[in-house]
Amino acid sequence: MKTHTRPIALPIALAAGLAASAGQAQVASDIEATLSVAQWSSEQIISATDAAIARFAEKYPNVTIETQYIPIVSGNWGDYINAITNQIAAGDSPDIIAVAIEGFAQLAASGVLMDLDTFTEGNEAAAEVMAGIEQNLLDGMRTKGTGELNFFPTEWNNIVMYYNKDMFDAAGLDYPAPDWTWDEFRQVAADLTLRDDAGNVTQYGYFVPGFFFGMEPWYLTNEAAVLDAEWREPTVDTPEFRETLEFLHALIHEDGSAPAYETGVGIEKFNAGQIAMFSAGHWPVPSIRAGEQQNVGVQHMPMNKVQTTVYGIGGLGITKATEHPDLAWAFVEEMTGPEYQQSLADDGSSIPTARAFATTDEFTAWPDNSEIFYETAETAIPVTSPANYAVVQEIVGRYLSTYFNDEVGLDDTIAGMDRELDRAMARANR
Repeated sequence: MKTHTRPIALPIALAAGLAASAGQAQVASDIEATLSVAQWSSEQIISATDAAIARFAEKYPNVTIETQYIPIVSGNWGDYINAITNQIAAGDSPDIIAVAIEGFAQLAASGVLMDLDTFTEGNEAAAEVMAGIEQNLLDGMRTKGTGELNFFPTEWNNIVMYYNKDMFDAAGLDYPAPDWTWDEFRQVAADLTLRDDAGNVTQYGYFVPGFFFGMEPWYLTNEAAVLDAEWREPTVDTPEFRETLEFLHALIHEDGSAPAYETGVGIEKFNAGQIAMFSAGHWPVPSIRAGEQQNVGVQHMPMNKVQTTVYGIGGLGITKATEHPDLAWAFVEEMTGPEYQQSLADDGSSIPTARAFATTDEFTAWPDNSEIFYETAETAIPVTSPANYAVVQEIVGRYLSTYFNDEVGLDDTIAGMDRELDRAMARANR
C-alpha cells in the first residue's frame, strides 16, 4: 500500500488531539470488553476495517472487535438496511453500525442510535476534523427533523459521467465540456453507437443506470425528484419527472444508443469495450484500472435545467444498546481517522470525506479530470433517503424496470408509481 505522507501531516496532529478528547480520555487502556460492528462488505472495507482493528488493539489490547459484514448487491441499500433493522428488532443489536445515508433516517427513526454530538460538542480536535470536510457533506449526516448527528462521516460517493476517450477519438468527437446539455449528450451517445454490416450494435453510446442512486442526477439536472425536499411526499407526477423518463427511454428505444435496461451500473460492459459512457461514483475506479480501458475521463453529468449531481455519504453510528459507549466512540475515531482516510484514497472505491485526502495529486491523477469528484461536494444534493427508503427504492425500481423494458407505458408508470409512493409515504409519516 502506498503511503502519502504530505496530506497526512495535519490529520495525524488532529488525531492525536482526538485521542485526548472526551471519548478516548474516559477509557482505560487495559479495559476488557467486546464491541460488535456491523459493516457492509467489500474487499476495501474489510481490509481497511481489519487494519483499524489492528491499530485499535495496540491501544486497547484487551478489547475484542467482532465484525459482521453484510453484502450490498447491485447498489441495493434497502436489503442492507432491512438486515440491520431486523437484527436489532430480534434483540441482537451491534454496538456500532456502518451505513450509508440511505439508511440514516430509517435507523434514526427507530430510536436505537445515540446522538454523537454528545462526543463532539466542546471537542476542539473533533471540530477541526469536521472543518476539513465540506460543510454540505456534514449537513447530510444530520437527521432530518431532529438535527441530531447520529453518524460520523467516513466516506462518500457521487455520480459523474465516465467516458472512453479512445472511442471519442475514433469518432472524431470532442471530449464532454463541463456544461454540456442533455441534447448534446444525446447526440454524442448516438455518434458513439456503432453497428456492423448486419445492423447489429457492436458499441453502445451509454448505459442507462439500473440503480436508484444512479438515476438521481438525471432527475436533479431537470429539477425533478422522487420525493419533495423533506422526503415526505411523492413528486413523480410532474412534467419534469415525466420528461426525464421519456429522455432515457428514448436512448434505448428510439436512438438505440443504450442497451436494453437491466439492473446494474454498467461497469462490466464499459470494461469490455461494449459501451462508451456510463455514470457512477468513484467506486468503479479499481475495476477499470485493472482492465483494458485505460484512456478514461470523467465529466459532470449533462444538464437540462441545472448542473448538479447526487451524493451519498457513509458513516458510523453508536447504538443505545452498547454497554461501552465511550469505547465505541474511541473505535469510531479510529475508523474515521487519518489512516482510514488514507486507506480509502489508496483503494479508490470511495471518496475520502477529508478534503486533504481527496484532493491530492495521487488521488486525482486518474481518470482524467478527477478533480471534479470532490469539487461536486459543495453543491451536490443528498440522495433521496426517507425513513422507508427500502420501500421507496423497491417501488421506483420496479416501475422503472417495466417502463424502460417497454412492458408498461409512461402514463401508467407515472400513475402507478405515484399511487404506491403516496400510500407508502402516508404510512411512513403517521
